[in-house]
Amino acid sequence: MTVQDVLVQRLGALPVIRDYWERLHLKERVDALVPVREVAHLTHGDGVVALVANRLTAPRPLYDIVAWAEGWAVAEVFGIAPADLNDDRLGRCLDAIAAVHDGLRGDLTVQAMTAFGLETATVRWDLTSVRVSGEYPPEEQTPGYAQVRYGYGGGHQKQVRYLQVTTDDGAVPIWDQVWDGNTTDVATVIDTMHALREHARCTDFVLLGDSKLLSEANRQALLAAGVGYLAPLPRSAELDAAFLAIPPEQLVALDYVSAREAGKPPEERTTYQGYATTVSVLVPDGQGSPRPHPLQRVFILSSEERAACRRHRARQRERAEAEIGRIVGRVGSRWYPTAERARAKIETILAQRHLAGLYQVSSGEQEGRPTVACEVGVAALARAEALDGSYVLETTRAAVAADATMLLTEWKGQWPIEQRHRQAKGPLRIRPLFVTSNQRIVGLITILGIALMVFSLIEREARRTLGAGGKLPGLLAGHVAARPTGENVLKALREIALVRMRIAGEPHRWVTDLTPLQRRLLELLHVPDAAYARLASERE
Repeated sequence: MTVQDVLVQRLGALPVIRDYWERLHLKERVDALVPVREVAHLTHGDGVVALVANRLTAPRPLYDIVAWAEGWAVAEVFGIAPADLNDDRLGRCLDAIAAVHDGLRGDLTVQAMTAFGLETATVRWDLTSVRVSGEYPPEEQTPGYAQVRYGYGGGHQKQVRYLQVTTDDGAVPIWDQVWDGNTTDVATVIDTMHALREHARCTDFVLLGDSKLLSEANRQALLAAGVGYLAPLPRSAELDAAFLAIPPEQLVALDYVSAREAGKPPEERTTYQGYATTVSVLVPDGQGSPRPHPLQRVFILSSEERAACRRHRARQRERAEAEIGRIVGRVGSRWYPTAERARAKIETILAQRHLAGLYQVSSGEQEGRPTVACEVGVAALARAEALDGSYVLETTRAAVAADATMLLTEWKGQWPIEQRHRQAKGPLRIRPLFVTSNQRIVGLITILGIALMVFSLIEREARRTLGAGGKLPGLLAGHVAARPTGENVLKALREIALVRMRIAGEPHRWVTDLTPLQRRLLELLHVPDAAYARLASERE
């Protein structure tokens, strides 16, 4: 028997990915929004599903997608010829989907609610920065799309901002948007609220976010639109004074324990105290008449954050006092010939180390020489320490519907959306961006958002089928049981391969045997074995 032309291609999770994008009607929706000529070899829907699959299996830049498709069984699973996935064609695909981002992402959210029973009553909002490098020629930048700009953060690097809104139900991204690199978080809230209603058809939801969610303008807009929210208020002198006015005995212990600390002895866990109160704010009702809105505020005191604040302040004080001591010893010298010059330097140090207001700087003269003194203000330090670890949550939820512990627990669930940002930058590799057109940057990040939706739905489906807190034996290396995640599920399926060869001149192909773990994963994901078996036949 003669064996010839042996070809091994990865199948990995490609059949699972196909099953999920078919449930989302992804290809059909893209082709309906951006149709191509009938004579085209590749539709925009084909390009999108190929790029999404690439992000979920082995992310590559556009110029390397053909090689990826040849090494993976893309033609057999998706019916797409690898040669058609050249970077020029895919670049035009990115242009096309960037132009229909709002309609496409909204339609996918509506379909996800239908196909997967996704709940959108509570959604979470957060932004991250996507740093870029290289040149972005002005002639390649299209008006109306997010622009690469220098950001406000440390490093002053070129970037775009990437916004996500995820469900509380499985942290599935239901909306994303690319913004100019110098966009502040607060500037995106009102547009996001309208987009969720108009495109994703989310009409009744509560928006959760960090302290950047609730600027005064945003709060007024959310209340006027009847959108609920839960978020920390930005720190202010008024809130600090209100916290300090609370009698200590009225701060009650809150029954919240994070998953990270659940295994610790009670005495080693972070403790939380809270004080709930109600306030009323006036919001115009549309006819110009202000209408009162009752809100609930919960003042929170965290032992962990209090300790962290005090450790940080102690380090800053130690460093500042060492620097200030050297300056005080040189007053009247050629380095600091006048007290005013020394005072200016000391005040700069205090400001840079966020200690302004805690120290009193004075100057004088002794034996004809200028002197400067810097002493900590005892009352100011005591006030700062009393505020350490405190913050204020504000919500539209009534006290009868959610007490302080419930609100703290709900808000502390913000970490999954931050994890989705990390996954976008980690396993799905949003960077580096090998495109120089801002329209194509938007298109590429749109692809990433769709891939992240599929990634999250896979994780959600496996966990829901397995049951709350359930772990799957052997999921991690060393036969370790673990909760399914999008990353470890895709990794566990990665080694499945399609083998093709000619035996005595006849073509044959088959799929490598699935392991018990892989079969169990397919059960959890509700993907039939036939999704793999149909690719194997005795003869081609």
